[in-house]
Amino acid sequence: MLTFDYNTSNRKIQLRTDDQDLFDQIREHFSVENEGARFARYRGRFAARRKYAITGTGACEVGLYWEIRQYLIKQQVKIDVDVTDKLQEVLKVGKEGWLDDLYKDFTLDLREYQEDVVKRAIKMGRGTCVLGTGAGKTLTTAALIENYFQNCPDKDTFKCVVLVPDLGLVSQTYDEYMNYGTTFKLTKWTGKTKPDLTANIIICNIGIVQSRFNDNDWLKYVDLLIVDECHKIKASNKISKIVSKIATHNKYGFTGTLPENNLDRWSIIGKFGPVIYEKSSYELRLEDYLANVNVKVLNLEYNTLPRYLSDNAYVEELDFIYESDFRNLFLAKLCGKLDNNTLILVNHIKHGELLKVYLDTITSKQVYFIRGEVEVEERDKIKKIMEKDSNVVCVAISAIFSTGINIKNLHNIIFASGGKSFIRTVQSIGRGLRKHSSKNKLIIFDICDRLRYGIRHCEKRKEIYIKEKIKYTESKIVEK
Repeated sequence: MLTFDYNTSNRKIQLRTDDQDLFDQIREHFSVENEGARFARYRGRFAARRKYAITGTGACEVGLYWEIRQYLIKQQVKIDVDVTDKLQEVLKVGKEGWLDDLYKDFTLDLREYQEDVVKRAIKMGRGTCVLGTGAGKTLTTAALIENYFQNCPDKDTFKCVVLVPDLGLVSQTYDEYMNYGTTFKLTKWTGKTKPDLTANIIICNIGIVQSRFNDNDWLKYVDLLIVDECHKIKASNKISKIVSKIATHNKYGFTGTLPENNLDRWSIIGKFGPVIYEKSSYELRLEDYLANVNVKVLNLEYNTLPRYLSDNAYVEELDFIYESDFRNLFLAKLCGKLDNNTLILVNHIKHGELLKVYLDTITSKQVYFIRGEVEVEERDKIKKIMEKDSNVVCVAISAIFSTGINIKNLHNIIFASGGKSFIRTVQSIGRGLRKHSSKNKLIIFDICDRLRYGIRHCEKRKEIYIKEKIKYTESKIVEK
């Protein structure tokens, strides 16, 4: 017998069985190698060989219930399964009756797949929605919240928290909800803006929730939780633990891309529930909802190479390319020749500052640099300039601009800092996929430095392009 129970004290599933071999088999499947263990042993410290999504006593997040059941089916495990009444109440939190009167009276019509997302989400009562960048996650979440609000027996007391990654997305989400014609009362909560607790929907960023969670007990008892860009809810980070402490079972995570790391993926599914809908960027491009995209990999060949003298050779290589006259002059000339607007993504402020010096020599372009210190209002101003004008070059820190920011009048993106992160690469491409009357396709310029790490990372990015069904071509630029 395999029993799934629910522990009300920690809000987790309790897995019990007399078959120790089966328990070990399940637990081992839901584990990953601990990459840090080897380094810990090298320094004389102990670290477990593997990291587990299920504890040694059988505790795990509620959303893993469906993953475990699927695993048992695939492995053709023949064993009696008992789901206790306590857990049944937690699992069955969908709202079947609501589907007869789906609210969608917005200023913008929902696409067919957006209606499907809302219907499945309501039926399940929780879940993870994977919608490629440009799929209209904000409109979808607005429709989902509106259905909860319209069907709430006491609208005055209804509370929903919409959690977004950063300050810019707080204002953007607020404005878009207002423009859709939603009927619920909205408020923003940031370090500069106190929330109006008489409002139904509180839109806030991760930073404010992390710093003020313990001082705002009402957060634990909201009726509905929506988390945008939920791939940021990693297994070990602070916000992940906070999401677990919010008592409602009606939790939804939205993202364009789930993490490749299984432990992080199980953490997301554990907190929000199984993937209830998935629509990739490729499907959206195929169905003509998004602009097409091509990648041009530009292989830069250097006359001299980094010396790699220290233990941190990667940082040495970064310093070398950031300070390279050949590289920076090439990027400035490239931007000068490109028509329409260009976004240059960099990973470090130092790189952006050095690059902007070269870009400022282009007299035919407006050049901006967006980094963390730039106020949200100033970022919005620059985005509006880019939507209106067609001669703008914007350098931006990728951590700020890789998610959530959408500029329709954007024709070119330059990956100027390399890297190999799957999520960041895919999300960065999404910045320019929105359709525009002047745009046939988005062009990505991938700068591949033919150096020790640059080559390795570029190969990883090319694997991502293949996986995402994005065509790429290659050309060589040699330093003279």
